[in-house]
Amino acid sequence: MTTLPAKTQAESASFPSHKQGPRLAASDKILPNGLVWIHQPVRHNEIVAFRLILPGGSSDEPQKLTGITRLMGAAMLKGTARRSSLEIAQQIESLGAALDISSDEDYWDINGQVISDKFEKLLPIVQDVLLNPSFPPNEFEKEKQAQLNSIRANKEHIFTVAMQRLQREVFGDHPYGRPEEGTEATVASLTREEVARWHKERIQPKGSVLVTVGNISVAKMEQMIQKTFKDWTGAGTPPQGPGDIQYPRAPKSVQEIHPFEQGYLMLAFAAPGVAQSDYPAIKVLNTLLGAGMSSPLFQVVREEGGLAYEVSSFYPSRKLGSAFVIYAGTDPGNVDLAHEKIKTLLDDFRSKPVPEKALDDAKRFVRGHYMMDHQTNSRMAWYLGWWEILGKGHQYDGQYSQDIQSVSAEDVRRVAQQILKGPATVVKIRPK
Repeated sequence: MTTLPAKTQAESASFPSHKQGPRLAASDKILPNGLVWIHQPVRHNEIVAFRLILPGGSSDEPQKLTGITRLMGAAMLKGTARRSSLEIAQQIESLGAALDISSDEDYWDINGQVISDKFEKLLPIVQDVLLNPSFPPNEFEKEKQAQLNSIRANKEHIFTVAMQRLQREVFGDHPYGRPEEGTEATVASLTREEVARWHKERIQPKGSVLVTVGNISVAKMEQMIQKTFKDWTGAGTPPQGPGDIQYPRAPKSVQEIHPFEQGYLMLAFAAPGVAQSDYPAIKVLNTLLGAGMSSPLFQVVREEGGLAYEVSSFYPSRKLGSAFVIYAGTDPGNVDLAHEKIKTLLDDFRSKPVPEKALDDAKRFVRGHYMMDHQTNSRMAWYLGWWEILGKGHQYDGQYSQDIQSVSAEDVRRVAQQILKGPATVVKIRPK
């Protein structure tokens, strides 16, 4: 939830470009080891991008190991049984390639890109980093300290401070309530042996998704993929999932005192995950309410009321459940006034029908940004794998825009009544 920053074959041409032409249909296959492989051919460039997405992420971590997935991913790139950290970097650089590992609440992934005629040479490095990391002690300690420094640096950002407290209040003991990169206490206690054991248990082909996007035929790509991953079997324990979220049943309001010069306000309402049918309507609701300078939040709270220097809303896409969040950065004396203004605005928004022009503009905004975010092979790979790992299926990449377009004014009003009338969780940050 810290990030905001989150399709049918007939819809596979949903993202045309005057340069690219129609998008070709993606193909998929389950390999003998259980790995789901999706290939999206492109013809307009010679870049091959890939994403190997594995389930779990921080939502699979026990509380005492919070942050271990992030640390594992960073340390995996720092040496294997066959290559040192320097050798990995030099070999990737010599190919003109990129290789990275990232993590999220619902998954983690290894990703990269290179020109098509070098892709076959990149794959053995990817395989080695994935399956044979050695977690060299010195490199491990460097990555651990880097993660601790990042956690400490977050305390200097008022949005992050407010967001992390909001997560704890909304999601409670569920892993969504913890910082994805961990806390100082949990990360400081992690050992190299624990991380190596976590890697051995969590590197599983079954349930994982590999996406390739590039100007390589399906047959040739399959040959390379089969050769690279045929010996990957996995012998550990697949992620079990953290269980259901227990949202607050009554309104709650908390405040924290920090040495910031400004104040901050966050409100959250329980909201469904991506699998629910109302997901597209809530995305449109979020755009109508808080996206851009013409949104009601911006106009009423900032422009007319002069109560905030920033104000907006967001609805993170999560697998197990989410929250609809409204936030405002204010002068210290305006925190309560901004809260009252937002409550009045929400009451007014729920009570009135959604104007058709505003609805059309919001849907155009969502669809337009979604299309523009597919302009690179890397982003196409991410979306295909992301929808698949979240349980919607990679085909939903083409269906999503259609579902957004199908959202009606009544759909928006209905989800606004359901979500924004629910018990609100409020966090207020005030200066000392």
